[in-house]
Amino acid sequence: MTDLPAQSPTCSAREWRFVLAFSILALAITSIPYVLGAALATESRVFGGFVYAVEDCYSYLAKMRQGAEGAWLFHIAYTPEPHPGALFFPFHLLLGKVAALVPGGDLTARMVWVYHGARVACGLVLLLAVYRFLAEFTERVAVRRLAWLMVTFGGGLGWLLVALRQPDWLGSVPLDFILPEGFTFLVLYAFPHIALARALLLTGLLSLLKAWHFPSPPHPTSHETRNTQHGTRFTFHVSRFTFHVPRLPCSVLLSGLAWLLMGLIVPFYVVVAWAVMGAAWLALAVRERRLPWREGLAAGGAALVSAPIVAYSAWVFSTDPVYATWAAQNRILSPHPLHYLAAYGVLLVLAGVAVRSAWREEGSGWLALAWVGVVPVLVYLPFNLQRRLVEGVQVPLSLLAALGVSSLRQQGLRLRVLSGLLVLGLSLTNVLLIAGSCLTLQGQPAPIYQDAGEVAALDWLSGQAKPDDVVLAAYHTGNYLPVRVRARAFVGHGPESVNADDKKALVAHFFDVVTDDGWRRRLLVQYSVDYVFWGPRERALGTFDPGEAQYLKPVYHQGDYTLFEVNV
Repeated sequence: MTDLPAQSPTCSAREWRFVLAFSILALAITSIPYVLGAALATESRVFGGFVYAVEDCYSYLAKMRQGAEGAWLFHIAYTPEPHPGALFFPFHLLLGKVAALVPGGDLTARMVWVYHGARVACGLVLLLAVYRFLAEFTERVAVRRLAWLMVTFGGGLGWLLVALRQPDWLGSVPLDFILPEGFTFLVLYAFPHIALARALLLTGLLSLLKAWHFPSPPHPTSHETRNTQHGTRFTFHVSRFTFHVPRLPCSVLLSGLAWLLMGLIVPFYVVVAWAVMGAAWLALAVRERRLPWREGLAAGGAALVSAPIVAYSAWVFSTDPVYATWAAQNRILSPHPLHYLAAYGVLLVLAGVAVRSAWREEGSGWLALAWVGVVPVLVYLPFNLQRRLVEGVQVPLSLLAALGVSSLRQQGLRLRVLSGLLVLGLSLTNVLLIAGSCLTLQGQPAPIYQDAGEVAALDWLSGQAKPDDVVLAAYHTGNYLPVRVRARAFVGHGPESVNADDKKALVAHFFDVVTDDGWRRRLLVQYSVDYVFWGPRERALGTFDPGEAQYLKPVYHQGDYTLFEVNV
């Protein structure tokens, strides 16, 4: 038996009003650049809907368009190589289906509205889930609130590196500017799928804690299978031997299902959940000096329920060459360890004050310690997405830091003053981020804004192209193209375009005037290209005029933009 609370903690109505009010404030702040971006749009410059991680966000809209036009399985829209559909990105496919049901003429505009509606809704769900998770670990309202505020608004010391003119310190941008897995404010800013996935991660952990607290029943005295409102237990006989399998509460199933759904959104987050669960189990064994076999059985049950999506993802990425190349190209490696100290150093120092009490006192503080302790191992595993394995650690680390601040209060420091200064100092990176985004919008820069002529050309193509058609264009044109056209771009997204760097070089060579026409024909045939897009970005690559090529038939021309149909 663990020393978890005998019953779930309660949060007063006043606490939830506090959480709701500051959640609305956080979501309003993160919406300012989008409102400003839409307000600054003109007839000649169309706002694409995003100001942060624009290339990735356009890829999310491309996935939504697939769903809006009927797809239930995901296909990569940024590479010409044929490949089967896969059960990836169902979150975005479903958002696209919602956008298709919204009344209005412009599907792209509806997708942007639905995406930001999901950003706000999932962000609110996440913030409520974070507070409920924190409440499991402490009954002190002041500690809960401080930890929650640090999770919601906090960053690291990236602002200080920028102030010291070290934006590329040790070869990396400060993590609190670029790592949504590490900082909740970035999730609220742009990534509804991560918000929902993190809420499911926390829900699964809470359910597992509940299962670990569930008491072992007495063994029944006769052959029976007994169902209860909490779980199921079995007794069966083999020859002369009787075996008793203790009942596992329904919270085990809930935990596994939460992580299974999370895996449908971001598959490798399930591995993070397993790692945290394993570290917590080991911490429990050390703390209680026993082998927690029943807790291990519950953890195994949750892992078993959530395992299919991990197995499926591993199978797809290892057996199909296109998906395998995507996985190999998708490299998000951890920077120098000092970057993690810059990101979390303040919280780590404060958390250090609370380590002993969190380990010794009754409650679940040992789980927070286990989670924080396993992350340094995860982020340097031989895995292409190293730094993304930091997922969610800001929550337990902020909890430990808040407990540390509470301990300092006992030394005579005023908790409110210290807490206010701490939240303010940790939020400066996010202030810079929002302010910088707003200032950037003043010049209506690409790719945040698109030229109206390009939008008109893509909308025309949308009425002509088929889903499997391939369009050759410059990289940045290709990045936005699948947002408005249900077709595949020859190149347009670093990880999702197979051999993206090589393809960018091929496009540049295609538009080079000295290139042999025979080479161009072979390229178009090799990749089954159906259309060639010719606009200012393509002209910047070379002076070749596609209109002079007999194998390219002009089918659209307006202003600086021409579309050619391939006839080879």
